[in-house]
Amino acid sequence: MNKLLATAVAIGLAGMAGSAFAITDNEANASLPFSFSNPGARALGMGGAFLGLADDASAAYANPAGLTQLVSPEVSAEIRSVSTNTRWLDGGTAQYNDFNSSGLNYSSQDDRTNSLRSFSFVYPGERMSFAVYRYEVINYDSAFQSAGAATTTGDGSGYTGNIFPYTVNTSFGIDTYGVAMGFKANDRLSFGLGVNYYLLDIRTTTDRFRPTDGSPLSREANLDGDGKVGFTLGARMVLTDWLSGGLSYRHAPKLSYDAILSSPEFPGDTVNLSPSLNVPDVFGVGLSVRPSDAWVINLDVSRVYYSQVTDDMVSLFDADQASALDPLRLDDGTEVRLGAEYTFATTHPFSLRAGVWRDPAHELVYHGNPPIFDPATQDPEANAATFSSGRSNKQTHYAIGAGMAFSKFQIDLGADFSDTSDTVSASGVFRF
Repeated sequence: MNKLLATAVAIGLAGMAGSAFAITDNEANASLPFSFSNPGARALGMGGAFLGLADDASAAYANPAGLTQLVSPEVSAEIRSVSTNTRWLDGGTAQYNDFNSSGLNYSSQDDRTNSLRSFSFVYPGERMSFAVYRYEVINYDSAFQSAGAATTTGDGSGYTGNIFPYTVNTSFGIDTYGVAMGFKANDRLSFGLGVNYYLLDIRTTTDRFRPTDGSPLSREANLDGDGKVGFTLGARMVLTDWLSGGLSYRHAPKLSYDAILSSPEFPGDTVNLSPSLNVPDVFGVGLSVRPSDAWVINLDVSRVYYSQVTDDMVSLFDADQASALDPLRLDDGTEVRLGAEYTFATTHPFSLRAGVWRDPAHELVYHGNPPIFDPATQDPEANAATFSSGRSNKQTHYAIGAGMAFSKFQIDLGADFSDTSDTVSASGVFRF
């Protein structure tokens, strides 16, 4: 057995915050900041509901079948500012055997990122339209420090232990670059295809310390990240003069990265793995209703396959610990988005928008009770306490937006607010 691995077991691996060392089990990534909102401030202002409408250049990513509606070349770009509430275990006591996490304390902070969220260029034809685009799936940076926590069996045995204090510095992003095509089968039915190249960039360190004297114990580094190809399938049907529907299925790949465990006690000895992050697939259905020339009402329902993220979790400490990781999982979730737009018929048409949507819980949570404490090994399941901090309830988002159209370009603003994240967006569309 690797010396570092043996040492980690000897110093009480189960007392460490997280016994499996992959991106889905690391303290730094308990709050997975995935976002599957459609690109553009216009869609954001309608709660992200856009699949059935898909009538501008941002459809290249959202639903490429909508590209056939465009009659002139378009360029769209969006800048977003996203504030994410990060939450972590920070003190208190967890009781095992009859597991009780009520004595644990948690801290949180808001982490903000600003970036060019999306870009697309569309060249339409009579029956076929083509596009190139970029979309940012994740852009997340955070730094925080945990005091760790204490553990007790609660059975009178007198056992006490520690979830070690740790410091996290994390930065990771996933960008997708793609080409898309929309094909008009007839005046009422269109199909779309997108080929997407996903690129993972991760630079995260988690340093753990002995609770007795604060000396360094270990460092886990998640670094680099590779790129792989996924695809998007889309369809759009004009059902009546006032009703249209859309479908979109986005398949994303597994993205590998380097996970390295080291200890200052063994400077030349490390544990290395190449785990992968499986970006969830998304299947969505949308309807767009035009009750009048001024009104547009959109409804999207999307299934996000979050369970793919926690498939085949691995451990830097022991490759045979897969069964111990089973309680750490994400469940598939359904996003329901409803939004509306009202346009004032002025010299330069002006639009107001609003929306609401439900975001399924997608923070890593320990399900069930940990194994009964074994006095021979003194090995309670520290993951049960560390990942009790996950918010397992759905979040309701409220959105507002506005936009103004000119002869050659359009400017849109949008905002989306919830308890766990706030987003402000500005985008523009230029038509040649």
